Amino acid sequence: MKLGRLYRRSLVVLAVVIALAAGGLIWFGAWYYPALGLAGIPKDGYRLAMEKAARGMTASEGLAFEDFDFLKFREVARGGEAYAWGAARCRAADGSTTFYWVYLEWSKKRGQWLRNYSLELAAPDDELYFTREYPRQWARARLALGKLLGQLAAHIREVRGCVPDRQGLQSPGL
Repeated sequence: MKLGRLYRRSLVVLAVVIALAAGGLIWFGAWYYPALGLAGIPKDGYRLAMEKAARGMTASEGLAFEDFDFLKFREVARGGEAYAWGAARCRAADGSTTFYWVYLEWSKKRGQWLRNYSLELAAPDDELYFTREYPRQWARARLALGKLLGQLAAHIREVRGCVPDRQGLQSPGL
């Protein structure tokens, strides 16, 4: 009798912990991280917002931001929406050049720029997607989960502290 109660309570506690962890990850990814360091930058300050976002994101991946090779801004005529996107040229630890895609959008609701999407273009582990062998479903799921957890880990590294890039600059807004 007591063992059954203890077992049920343990399951309830475990379910609450899992729900809190999942809720925390959702809050972090949907609310906190996208706005990190971008408050106070006006809509027409998209270049500054892009640079701040790129410096923080690339530093968390071990890359040194140099400049944008491509940068585009689009303000929508109605609704107050705006978007900025571009390819940031970066220097990898081995000295090679790599590119990082940064995509921001203006949040009318929050009145600030938000990170929408970012990733290293042609990252070394992307070769897995282009192998001649076709992995089974579980291997694909592990690969996708590994990529998602890797991005989450980079976001957490960016939030945890200023990561100096190779030029001695600090990641902005942290």
